[in-house]
Amino acid sequence: MQNKIPPIVLPKFELKREFDFRDQDFERIRQLIHKEAGIALNATKKDMVYGRLVRRIRELKLPTFAAYIDFLQSLAGKREFEQFVNALTTNLTFFFREEHHFQMLSAHLKTLAGKGEVAIWCAAASSGEEPYSIAMSALEAFPLGSKPPIHIIATDLDTSMLEVGRKGVYSEDKIAKLPAGYAGKYFDKLADGHYQAKSVLRDMIQFSRLNLIDSSWGLRKQFDAIFCRNVMIYFDRDTQFAVLKKFHPLIKPHGLLFVGHSENFYFASDYFTLKGKTVYELSKPKQ
Repeated sequence: MQNKIPPIVLPKFELKREFDFRDQDFERIRQLIHKEAGIALNATKKDMVYGRLVRRIRELKLPTFAAYIDFLQSLAGKREFEQFVNALTTNLTFFFREEHHFQMLSAHLKTLAGKGEVAIWCAAASSGEEPYSIAMSALEAFPLGSKPPIHIIATDLDTSMLEVGRKGVYSEDKIAKLPAGYAGKYFDKLADGHYQAKSVLRDMIQFSRLNLIDSSWGLRKQFDAIFCRNVMIYFDRDTQFAVLKKFHPLIKPHGLLFVGHSENFYFASDYFTLKGKTVYELSKPKQ
């Protein structure tokens, strides 16, 4: 009778972390970022949170994550909250991301030519590639040589990204994603090899910080288009609905709402109706 070979049981090894990071620490961080930014972190994001916050703990010379969270919640830690939110905010973006949106925007802008100032809000501007793509689309949509009467408000939660947007300076690899001919037309090459958006673009855009889950946004005008792409995927359903409900009165009757490729807001059909691929218009009042 052949002897059975017992299975080999390997010891479990856990990655030794520089700082103690317990499940209760992660839960406290989840609660804080949801309260401050509406971001809903699931359990799989624990390692990501550690990686993004560990530099803040080193810089502040704190011994543990628990001490860092205590500091955040103290009076002295109020200024650190901005760094905390910046660290946990995802800023993946590039020029003309989701190209079909800019084709639809160009067609939309052409219908508004000669009808006064056009207002556009980019509600998740990150490092500025999206609002600059909007500005370039506007310049292309209007007659050659004319300065389009367009004002773009670009907002984001991350102040460090907004500063990049204000300067409008980008590396060559980012500029390479522009349509053919746009680099020379809309950007100046700098001595260090970077490219800066020309003043005609920068003058069209106003960058400022805005938190989408704040009770008041302080916006007084209505917009011909709002871009809010790939940010509400981080919100839970209730937060998404609250933001969409606040967007509704800020969009002109003919206005459009551009959202991300993986976002679907069928649950807000009383406010918005799908017009095209991830582009919404205001729902018509029910009879």
